[in-house]
Amino acid sequence: MKNLLAAVDFSEITQAVIDQSAELAKALNAKLWVFHAVSTEAQAIAFEPSGFSAYTPEITAMPGDVQLSRDLCAEEIKREHRELLGISSCLRDNGVEAQALLSKGAPAAAIVEKAAELDCGMIILGSHGHGLLRKALLGSVTESVMRHAPCNVLVVPTSKD
Repeated sequence: MKNLLAAVDFSEITQAVIDQSAELAKALNAKLWVFHAVSTEAQAIAFEPSGFSAYTPEITAMPGDVQLSRDLCAEEIKREHRELLGISSCLRDNGVEAQALLSKGAPAAAIVEKAAELDCGMIILGSHGHGLLRKALLGSVTESVMRHAPCNVLVVPTSKD
């Protein structure tokens, strides 16, 4: 395996995913791509004034609200990118060949697409351990990646302390 893709979402499981990915990358002498997908749904709301009415139909979005939302969305993307760069820099300092990648799109589809594009031998991602109701209502990024991945998938479980 020449390439591994660690998919992170900056939740409490991220550090465990990074630790497991770094260990594998070192053992396999592989390049580690640290990947995060920015959801397009939140961006669509920020850039479409009519998107606000779906959440608060009694409130008409004002131009300043839309601009503020756009600015906040851009700041969040910048923060996530800085965090990815920090993770990859720390990994390189610890002897792992690592590269940060930030992409737009639905997380599951973006992870699968990027893994195929980079010819990854494995995707490493976390499992949040949410209940069946949440999974039924929202779906599961992990489950979708497992179903559509072009390679092996390693799921790092949440710790149940």
